[in-house]
Amino acid sequence: MVAFENEYDGVYRLKIPFENLYTSVFLILADDPILVDCATTAEDVDSWIVPALAAMGYRLSEIKTVVLTHSHGDHAGGFSRVLALAPEIRVIREEICSLCDGFFTYPLAGHTKDSIGVLDEKHRTLLSGDGLQGAGVDKYRCSVKLPQEYLKTMERIKNDDRIEHILFSHAYEPWYADRIDGRERVLACLDECPKYIKNKIT
Repeated sequence: MVAFENEYDGVYRLKIPFENLYTSVFLILADDPILVDCATTAEDVDSWIVPALAAMGYRLSEIKTVVLTHSHGDHAGGFSRVLALAPEIRVIREEICSLCDGFFTYPLAGHTKDSIGVLDEKHRTLLSGDGLQGAGVDKYRCSVKLPQEYLKTMERIKNDDRIEHILFSHAYEPWYADRIDGRERVLACLDECPKYIKNKIT
């Protein structure tokens, strides 16, 4: 069955196949429902997102906001189909703004210039998209277009004690998991990430 899985109170993840991996679409049930990312293709939207939302009691047209964590196809490729089905939807790309009820976009430049995440202050959780790469995943090794910005992102999160949990969009190595929990593990993750881009720093 196509279904969102509960990550924690009010936040759900849908794992959609992508090559040998999966890409994640998140549903946030706050004041108004929010989607974070929209998978790779129109078929993903029709065959995965729409029925998974229906199982949660929502039509895509009832979703008020979609946050695109960055412009890569496995995260934003389904956007044109989402827009066709929900033409009034509010689209957040690079803005740093309040979404609703303690949820904010969060700058994560490095993987791409436009990378952002979503911070849930109440639950001290960052949905990071591909903003933290670790050693990479599958054939996609650590992919950082702007290494100096990536290092700044690591420092920003390290100095932000609101963040005690991080949900990734893929199961990144060396953790082989799509989430890490606890401030100590978050800090260890942030200390580990830069070593995989040493050859990219000039």
